[in-house]
Order: sequence, then C-alpha cells, then structure tokens
Amino acid sequence: MGQDVQAAADNSSAAAAVEPILDVDGVTLQYKTKEHLITATYRVGFKVYPADRFVLLGPSGCGKSTLLKGVAGYMTPVEGAMRLKGREIHEPGPDRVMVFQEFDQLLPWKTVKQNITFALMNGGKCSTQKDADELAMEYIKKVKLDQFEDTYPHMLSGGMKQRVAIARGMAMEPDILLMDEPFAALDALTRLQMQEELLQLWEDTHFTVLFVTHSIEEALIIGSRILVLSPHPGQVKAELNAHHLNHSNVGDKEFSELQSKIHNMLFADRILEDELAAAEGAAQS
Repeated sequence: MGQDVQAAADNSSAAAAVEPILDVDGVTLQYKTKEHLITATYRVGFKVYPADRFVLLGPSGCGKSTLLKGVAGYMTPVEGAMRLKGREIHEPGPDRVMVFQEFDQLLPWKTVKQNITFALMNGGKCSTQKDADELAMEYIKKVKLDQFEDTYPHMLSGGMKQRVAIARGMAMEPDILLMDEPFAALDALTRLQMQEELLQLWEDTHFTVLFVTHSIEEALIIGSRILVLSPHPGQVKAELNAHHLNHSNVGDKEFSELQSKIHNMLFADRILEDELAAAEGAAQS
C-alpha cells in the first residue's frame, strides 16, 4: 500500500504546487438506522486537484456514496473535516453538483432544455432567461442532444436522460462535479458509450469530477486517480494512478495486472477469512 500511495504522490508532483479543490482530512462518517449506528467510513483522507478525474472505488457498503453525500454537504463528519477551496463544508451549495444513477432525477414536466434552465435560474448561475437558454444549449450540444432540447424525459432512453443530467450539472459550472455510479443502471453498450462521452467532455473542458463506482474496469477507464476503499467500514487501502489508461487499454497486460492488483486488495480480507474458516473446519473434523 505504501508504494501505491507514494507512486500516486510522485505522479502528482505537478499538482502538489497547486492547492487542492477538495481536501478530505481524516473523515469518519456515521448514520443511524432504526436499530443501529452505522460507521460508514473511518478516518478517510484524500485530496482532489483541479481537472482530476478522481474515483472512489470499493465494494458495496464501503461508504463511497456516503463520502459523496458528505462532500455534497448532506452529512457532517463525526471526525475530521472536508474543505472545498479551503472552506469547510457544512451545507450544500451550487459549487458542488450531484449526478445520480437514477433516471428519474429530471423534472418530468419540463423539457430537456427547461430542466437545465430551471437549474441555472434557481441556482443563481444565470440572471436572465436569455442567458440561461444560451448556456443550456451550449451544454446540450456538448452531450449531443441538440435535436432533443424540446423533448420531455419520458420520451428519452436511459442513456439520454443521463446525458441531460450531466449537461445540467456541467452547465452549473461547479467547482467539482459529483457522480454517484451514474452509469450503473445502463446496459453494457450504453454504459460504454457514456464512459467514452464523459471522457470526451473532460477533454473539451477539463472539469473536476469525483466519481463513485464499484466496477474496477470502469474506475481504470474513467479515473486519472483512484482511491481504493476497504469493505465496511470504508478505510483507505491505496491511492493509484490510472491517468494513462482508457478503453483502448482494456485487455492489455498493464490494464489486466492493475485490475487484478485492485481485485486482490479489495478481496484479500475476505479470502483470508474464508481460508481461516476452512482451516478451522478441517481441524474440528
């Protein structure tokens, strides 16, 4: 783990001279159910720099989405702090915009363009309808939906709805775009297409994104930097570089080796537990 963290740090030497946009410092997040107090993450720390495609990767229940909610301002750490551009996060704000995996995050009674202009006018980004219309169309064109600006969400496919949600988020021009497994509910081909389009959008604008996934392959394709989290409660296992990898590398030796390395990190504890349980069972028999 130490070598992985050091490698990531070395490769980010240019970024080290720049202040991080997001600084998550020793954060423990908890939430209550009817019967229990759940510790979702334990003393997690990382920094996100301008134009990072920073991926939070881990198994279900490791606190990835909870961390995203903390960054969004919907949860307060019980330990540690989250800072955006040096200011501690205490509440939601237009400097952070979330894109979810659900298709119903759009307003069904508004068209594609109206969904975006509504966010722009009510989020304080635009003061006039004309400005909102122009900015909305700029981002609608970026996600290749300029023939569908007057279409309602129920007439769109799942992938098209996600493009609208991404366009709406990017049109707000936040300091950081938060994406919570945005392609998880899509079929394999649409998911592949959306990954490619997101990377192309990043090439065009170099926005900063914090991206949650439990897919190792997706993390390697999307991420320039990857934070690997342990199973519940989520703790940092490693921080890795993947800035040089994309779809064209899938199946390559380096891609496969890094994929296997991350898989072993994520499931080493479970494998060890299974081996110990098998050994104990054999001894008892």
